[in-house]
Amino acid sequence: MASSDPVIRRMAELMREGAALTQYACPTCGTPLLRLKSGKYYCARCDKEVVLVKSEEEERSVSIRYGLVGVRDVVYGKIMAISRTLESSREVDDVDRSTAALINLLRALDLLNHLIGGEQEKHAD
Repeated sequence: MASSDPVIRRMAELMREGAALTQYACPTCGTPLLRLKSGKYYCARCDKEVVLVKSEEEERSVSIRYGLVGVRDVVYGKIMAISRTLESSREVDDVDRSTAALINLLRALDLLNHLIGGEQEKHAD
């Protein structure tokens, strides 16, 4: 019996690969969560990892981490945009401004990676 629902097909595919259906539901859409072989929880409808938390403190820590990941993605996007601008810059002043911005963004990226890594280590304890 083949289902035409792509979510059910994706869940079945993941279960054939070793994922297990859990008692938990996605907090966003209510779809049953799968526990992947990696131990992570996954929602096939939202197509994203779901983190289960046991306390408000753990929820806060996870929220901070994912917030920082979002900021890191924005910073990375800006780095790439400045890099493209820098390639076509002809004026020394434009190169100086782009380089200064790039250096600040790279520092921010480094700090974000450090903070995100620290949150992961704290969460693993």
